[in-house]
Amino acid sequence: MKLYVGFLIILTIIFNVNCNECPTEREQPFHDEARLHQDLLCAYNVDFRPVKDHKTSVTVKVRFAMKYLSFDSLEETFTLHSWVALRWKDEFLTWTPSDYGNIKEIQIESHLIWTPSMSLFNADANTAMFQSDQFYTTCLLSSDGTVTCVPHLGHTGICSTSLRRWPYDTQNCTLYFGSWMHTGEQVNFTFYKNDPVVLTDFHDGPGWKLLKVVNERLSETYTCCPNSTYPMLKYRFVLKRAAAGPAAIVVVPSIVIVILTLTSFLLDVKDSTRLFLVCFSLFGHFIFLTEIGYDIPKHSSDTPIILLFLRDSMIVTLVGIIETLVLMDLRERKLPPPTWIISMNRLVSNSPGKYVVFTEFDPSNSAEEKVLTEDVTEERSRSSGSDWIQFANILNSVLFCIAFLIYFILICVYIPYD
Repeated sequence: MKLYVGFLIILTIIFNVNCNECPTEREQPFHDEARLHQDLLCAYNVDFRPVKDHKTSVTVKVRFAMKYLSFDSLEETFTLHSWVALRWKDEFLTWTPSDYGNIKEIQIESHLIWTPSMSLFNADANTAMFQSDQFYTTCLLSSDGTVTCVPHLGHTGICSTSLRRWPYDTQNCTLYFGSWMHTGEQVNFTFYKNDPVVLTDFHDGPGWKLLKVVNERLSETYTCCPNSTYPMLKYRFVLKRAAAGPAAIVVVPSIVIVILTLTSFLLDVKDSTRLFLVCFSLFGHFIFLTEIGYDIPKHSSDTPIILLFLRDSMIVTLVGIIETLVLMDLRERKLPPPTWIISMNRLVSNSPGKYVVFTEFDPSNSAEEKVLTEDVTEERSRSSGSDWIQFANILNSVLFCIAFLIYFILICVYIPYD
């Protein structure tokens, strides 16, 4: 029985060996490129910098070919998608082309060789866990050891928004790249000499237009390591909001509210239309503030000036309501006015100021008061009412001019423009 089991095991092993053998006609020839790959990587170690002298630094040239960007002003994050060209020299990946069929360049996978770890220093904390310093792509290797890798990478960084001139705001977002652990004496990041940033195939993100990109290399030392430098590559992106949509729902309604409030100051208070219109204007302010509250980012470091305009406009409208109630009271008074009111009325009537006084209020309370009467008491009552109405006209004109001047200043200072 034991001999039978042993015999079966031997047959199974022989059968498996025969099945795993590749037919001779399917075997690929071991050409020069395959031999070159084998010779280059046979004793290669990806864990160490590719220099023969540890005091020598690896210079890594960087170029960003930008493709697409997006800016989230609500979360204050900036995302850049680009092809990142990285070039350095690997001293252990050199060969003589004549020894390998005059092959001067080959393609090699990035995970098989040493690659620089370029970190984004101001990465967003929510996405940093998904962003790796390593990349995986196919690189081009030259016979002199020059390695060129162009991976497609996405970087998301923090960008503090400045919304003072919202919705015509311009944002400055900066990304800082460098090595997280290596010093500049070990891995030295720098820019390509020509075209460090390429915008040939770039497309603007939704709602934003890229105005310019400024690159700068920073080489700093710290108190902890005064003998070492830590170079960083700084990219500053200037973005302008595409404000056609926000302007239509923010700036234009603001101007309409101003016109509505000023128009109410020109109406007569006799039929309460003026009071209704100015109250409606105040209600419109509250509705407008509620609507734009959904569009304005909540985490801005400063306050949009359009909100300051609405705040001051609400105060002017509230004063207009109080003024309307006062004018309604003055219009109905029958008692003789104080001497200073009569003197003011005469002063304005006999001066050029009469040309800026609105006389839309009816100086009489009814059509019957226009009929001549012999009653002295009734004549005095009409005269007193006329003085009060004339004073109301002067007061209304002065307040209208003040409101007009205030709105003119508010529009010039607080209404943003492109």
